[in-house]
Amino acid sequence: MHRLVNLVAAITLILGVMVVGGWRYERAVTGGHENGLRAETIRLKREVDRRAAMLETQKSAEGWPRKIDPEWFGDNPPRNFWITGDRPWIEIASAEQLYLQDPVVRAVDARVGADLAEFWYNPANGNIRARVPTGASDRETLAQYNRVNTTALDSLFESPKWRSARANDR
Repeated sequence: MHRLVNLVAAITLILGVMVVGGWRYERAVTGGHENGLRAETIRLKREVDRRAAMLETQKSAEGWPRKIDPEWFGDNPPRNFWITGDRPWIEIASAEQLYLQDPVVRAVDARVGADLAEFWYNPANGNIRARVPTGASDRETLAQYNRVNTTALDSLFESPKWRSARANDR
């Protein structure tokens, strides 16, 4: 009986070490992707800030570049290699979205947002956001989005507060 208890304890210990090791390995790999994507987003934002200070850049009324040109980065524009698929590089916020701080769709996969860009840019406020892949849960995906974009959103799906036409007339 004592031998059976020792065997069960050893198997339990081995399984526990495997589970914890696998979890830590997955977190290390994911963290590396997050750090890389955060660095690419920061590189993109720094170039937008630099171009906003240049006189020859076409700017919005708020002073931010109207568009982002991949040629600004030579042969190495920032990329979001974490989300896959044949998608555009950057999405410029539409006229209806100019007051937003973040895109409406923040997480994408092959089924949801397959046609959306890797990055989102708002020329009204200069915000650059990287979209993240959908995770195992909405909470995990939101935490990932917040870490990559250095934001503090409360909800992955918060509905934007659309301004009415009358509010703009004031």
